[in-house]
Formats: sequence, C-alpha cells, structure tokens
Amino acid sequence: MPEGDFVELMLKREALERYGLPAMAYPVPKQALFDVIGAGSDLPLPEMLFGLQQKSARDCPDWQSLELAMARLAELVAPDDGRDVISAASEEWWLEIGPVALNGPVIAIQRNDELLAALARRDDGRLRAACYRPLDAKSIGTLMALSQIPHPVHGVSMRENNWDYALDAAAGSGQFYAFERGEAYLTYWYNGLGDRGDGQLHEAWAAKRGSLPRQAAHVALEIGVSYSFSHT
Repeated sequence: MPEGDFVELMLKREALERYGLPAMAYPVPKQALFDVIGAGSDLPLPEMLFGLQQKSARDCPDWQSLELAMARLAELVAPDDGRDVISAASEEWWLEIGPVALNGPVIAIQRNDELLAALARRDDGRLRAACYRPLDAKSIGTLMALSQIPHPVHGVSMRENNWDYALDAAAGSGQFYAFERGEAYLTYWYNGLGDRGDGQLHEAWAAKRGSLPRQAAHVALEIGVSYSFSHT
C-alpha cells in the first residue's frame, strides 16, 4: 500500500493508558480512519498494527522504536490461545508457527544485527517458523512467499519443496543488498545459528541461540493482519 494512503493517528493520554500503548504517531489506512470516525467505533487496532508493519518495512532506520507498540497491538488483537504450535494459511500459502532448534540447520530472517525469525524444514519439506521480534511487512511477505502451497506438478517455483525454495532464496544476491539497505534479509546457517561452517563461531549470532520465540498466536495474528489488509 503506498505511503500516501496512510494518515497518522495521535492518541490522547487516556486512550494510551487504557490500551497500554506508547505515545507515538500511529499510521493507519485513510479509509479505515474515516470508517471509524463515521461509525463512532473504537480504535482501529488491527489497522494500527498494519500501518506500523508497513512503516517499519520502509526506509526506517529507527524501526526498533516501533516494536513495543507492534507487540502490544498484536497482544490486544490476538485470541487467547496458548498453543506452542499454530498454523497460518491462505489459499496460496501455509506456514507452521512453533519452536525451532537454533543449533540445527535454519534459515534466519535478520535485520541489522537482530534475529527476527528462523525457519526450519518439516519432514514433509514445508516450513516451520519461530519469530523473536514483531514482524515488519517485508518479513511477513517473505514468510508467505517462501510458504507458498506447492503445485502438484511444478512444486514450489520448480523446486521440490518449500525448504529447497527457501534455500535458493537465501543464496540470492538480493539478500546482501537488502542487508546494505538496512532491510530484513535471509541467511542460511547450515550448522546452526552463528556457525560459520569453518569450525569458527560468529559469537554474537551464536549467542542468540538462547532466544525465546514469541507467542505463536501473536505471530499468526501479525501475519493475518498483514495478509488481510494487503488484499483489500
């Protein structure tokens, strides 16, 4: 959605305290704001999350400053579901969300020096994702693209399964350029997060093997919000 389709919403102190949200400008789609005003409805919480996802994905050097609000909005909107493993899906893609062993082969979604998510191969070649920080729109788009439902004849873009397709994506030169731009990018760690493959460890990344994944229901909600509003 183009940046010009958003307006910034500034909340009063009472609303911030009621919802436990930080004081900041919340970008929301123009039409969503008009609908809320016209109907006298409550705050458009999903739309606020969508706006922050879009803002974070763009040229946003202070993207980490948006994370507290994004995490809180996901918490407010997500259903009360404490399951460790949840699937998120549409007609085009299917993704399992749950714990991933970071000491084994993983494809990481990274941004600057932070771990956003890690992908592991399921036994059937599909993907499981664990997420560690609120996801921007590009990261969510990457998860959906890598998790596309295989064609019965052509597989996943001519690859046998989603894992093989994700490996090819991680090896593409575009990942380096995304890193240079400060965007989310893919890295394949075939011996575990932080293992360089030459017997040496990248200490900073290896230390992230102890990262705790975010609640699966919150991650599924974030993906669903991005998918829903991107297709309206």
